[in-house]
Amino acid sequence: MLSEFIKHLNAKKILFVAVPAVLVLALVLVFGIRGCQKSKNVPVPITGTSAEMQTPEPEIPTEPIIDSSETSEELAETQASESQTETDPETTKKQPYTYPVYETPTYYSYLTGLKCTRKEQRKRPVSIIINNIRDAMPNVGISKADIVYECTVEGGVTRLMMVLSDYEDVPVIGSVRSSREYFIDLSRTHDTIYVHAGGNPQDYDQFDIRPIDRMDGVNMNFPNTFYRDAERRKTMSLEHTLMTSGEGIVKGIEQKNYRTTYNSDYKGPFNFYEEFTDITGSGVANYVCVPYSNGFKPEFIYNPDDKLYYRKQFGAAHIDGATGEQIKFENVLVIFAEYSAYRANAIAIREGHLACKLTGAGYGFYITGGQYKIIKWQKETRESSLYLYETDNTKLYLNPGKSFICVTSTAYNKSVVINADIKEVK
Repeated sequence: MLSEFIKHLNAKKILFVAVPAVLVLALVLVFGIRGCQKSKNVPVPITGTSAEMQTPEPEIPTEPIIDSSETSEELAETQASESQTETDPETTKKQPYTYPVYETPTYYSYLTGLKCTRKEQRKRPVSIIINNIRDAMPNVGISKADIVYECTVEGGVTRLMMVLSDYEDVPVIGSVRSSREYFIDLSRTHDTIYVHAGGNPQDYDQFDIRPIDRMDGVNMNFPNTFYRDAERRKTMSLEHTLMTSGEGIVKGIEQKNYRTTYNSDYKGPFNFYEEFTDITGSGVANYVCVPYSNGFKPEFIYNPDDKLYYRKQFGAAHIDGATGEQIKFENVLVIFAEYSAYRANAIAIREGHLACKLTGAGYGFYITGGQYKIIKWQKETRESSLYLYETDNTKLYLNPGKSFICVTSTAYNKSVVINADIKEVK
């Protein structure tokens, strides 16, 4: 009996001890699992050397920290004041808007190298054939030209071609004379609208086969473009009296609906320095004399005060009759080309017409700032542009401003006078 009682007592004791142990174990397991689930969100430190260790970023509280010394009433007043400051436009200080920096592109004239607008740069110029014999002086409007070309014509005299883009407001231009086919070739360099008064038979042959926008004051009907100057007619022959104007040229362009901007692929044949630059070359050029024939040798006199070359011809200053001013230029260029007698038709033979070969390559002089250098020129075809180079075949750069280009015969390549003589400008 005693032994059975002891067994029964031990069983109860085991149950008394075991049951609580099981319950404790279960609780440990449950809370242990939850603890493990929470531990998955705890960052695991990266092990390694001290240089590789990363310090966890401190937590930034999302709620403001309240100073316990501030009462709830003071806190409410502070929050209300802050709220009003954020929403009241009278008390809100606006930060100024900073606009992004945008650099305006710089454009340069294809004729002068001077700064201009994009619209001005793309504006198509006109070229006008101008009379240049003694009996037709003075030239009128010539000082407005950006570039002037001078070529020999029959009789040992010259004719001018003025090229300009800002022509609308020029009141009078003239006298306008007949074309020569080599002026057509030069006009293609600048994609111009060609203005003339008649021409030789060979010129009209060119007009028939080449796409040339032109205004002819003799053989085309431009009633609002050309007129005869009655005052000039009193002292001059009829052929020296045909005039035009900027307004008349505009009307002629509108009449024919000619293109008024450069072709989209036009880039300009000449290169310019951005600002005036002294050149180094062959020597000093204070005085220049360019012969076109035995009887005609115009001069250019350098003025160091304004760094311009003043032109003289017929023994006097070359004057614009509209303004009374002597024409002057930043750049003077001499181009040597082959002139020859044109013998393709009876009229040319009888009147002594000339041909001028402006395709291929040749030499010349560039004169600016009281100095000169030998240069090269090249023109691949009659339709292509005239390009200018240094003697080492690199691009020639001109000083920004106006240019006078003398196209004289290769027969005078040793007769051009360039020296250091200081002479009177006028």
